[in-house]
Amino acid sequence: MHMQLIRSTGKTGRQTLLLWMGVIGGCTVPEDKVLESEPAPVEPTSPQGKLLIEEVFYAGSPPAGGRDHYFSDQFIRLRNIGAAPVAAGGLLVGNLHGLAGEINSGNTPNAYAEDPTRVAFSNLWRIPGAAEDYLVPPGGCLLIAQDAGQHAPYSEVDLWDADFETYLPGGDDVDDAVVPNLEQVFFTGGVDWLVTVFGPTMVVMAPVEDALLEPTSWYTLAPAEAVVDTMEALMDAESGAFKRLHPEIDAGFIHVSGTYTGESVRRLRDADNRLLDTDDSTADFVSSDQPDPGCTALDGS
Repeated sequence: MHMQLIRSTGKTGRQTLLLWMGVIGGCTVPEDKVLESEPAPVEPTSPQGKLLIEEVFYAGSPPAGGRDHYFSDQFIRLRNIGAAPVAAGGLLVGNLHGLAGEINSGNTPNAYAEDPTRVAFSNLWRIPGAAEDYLVPPGGCLLIAQDAGQHAPYSEVDLWDADFETYLPGGDDVDDAVVPNLEQVFFTGGVDWLVTVFGPTMVVMAPVEDALLEPTSWYTLAPAEAVVDTMEALMDAESGAFKRLHPEIDAGFIHVSGTYTGESVRRLRDADNRLLDTDDSTADFVSSDQPDPGCTALDGS
């Protein structure tokens, strides 16, 4: 079986896919020749404790190219901090139900945040295939775009090298010809996977059987024990009452300065350049005015 290795650091060229066990650039290399120059593959591991949300760009881009409210360049980038490849097939990614704050006068908290055993997804997507069909190499990244490709002149964010994108058929959404689509699991409406520009709560989950999901009209509940990582963003520093995650899952939240500012939120690194992970988005993330969908090596090279 060939396993697709996605987004190692220093990746160049659109969708440069390295295939496990000697399929490179579409040309099959005899396995004995591969093993002469390459070490034996390390057994893939599960994503828990290894795959972190490193950056989320949700706020939208500043006015450019005649567009005042451009959001198709939203992305989420995950990072494998482990020493073995992470099996990413079947992984679930989505944003949670609930307002980001008092966006309009009189808005009150409406999230499902009191239960530490479940999370409520407004939209939920799945990486297709079996667990080991997609591998994130040690130190490598997995980039998910709302819409893959270049976004000039409306945005400087370049999602040409996205590993996956979301696509909704039957509307105005454009299906990229190269980048594979995530599978839609639960969706509450719209022409694209637009997460709120006021501040979404993004959650990555290990594969969960559909039978364990509890769909309603507004959200679908999923078991919190399957949560791999979270990033909770709200509208501003005064919006803590609108948290969508129980504090046992994520104790804090992050925010940017406003909507359509071109800001992302990015995970902090410690003195040894390791990604912080305290299950507290206040402590773990910082806002950045330079969104970066790339996969810079953890050592900074």
